[in-house]
Amino acid sequence: MISRFFPLIAVPLFLMGCSGASAPQEDTDQKQPKPVQVGQENDQANSKQRRAYTPEELNEPYSKVSPWRYIVTSPETQYFERLVGLSTLARTVHSSGHAILIPQDDTFTQNKDWKGLFEEEQKEALDRFVKAHVIVGIKGPKMLEGIYENLNGEMVSIEKNDKGELVCGGSRLLGREVETDGGLVIPVMGMVEAIQWD
Repeated sequence: MISRFFPLIAVPLFLMGCSGASAPQEDTDQKQPKPVQVGQENDQANSKQRRAYTPEELNEPYSKVSPWRYIVTSPETQYFERLVGLSTLARTVHSSGHAILIPQDDTFTQNKDWKGLFEEEQKEALDRFVKAHVIVGIKGPKMLEGIYENLNGEMVSIEKNDKGELVCGGSRLLGREVETDGGLVIPVMGMVEAIQWD
């Protein structure tokens, strides 16, 4: 008699045992992170760092998104914007994390020599000019004085002049430093160094 009811009892017990054994497996699958493929790790890290900017953040005067956006949005830097845009350094200015000394428009309206940088045969001179304004190693707007290196590999000094103003080469810092997400912006009057023509 027991053998007649055995299949009726054994089958449900067997099914319960199978479902009980698979449940913990599903739980562990859900708890374990999915494996990340090589190369995908950097994409995930970068996507966490990036955020969506509002139209105001991108376009308002003196955007703090990056030095390049600052240059593009500032009403006082249209000449330097054109020079950086024509050089091979727009991406570096945008996201290198370095400090950019940005000559204001008055620098260029008072001196017409710079227009030669637009000529095709002066591409290297243009890049040298922009690189001279990209400074490596400045920690922040409150720690500007010191000796640094520009992207041309030359040593430059930010120091006080006789009037107590901060200067870097032939430029005077205007005291309006801005920290952006992509590097420090330092508005200046004058060129850091004279243009070195090809």
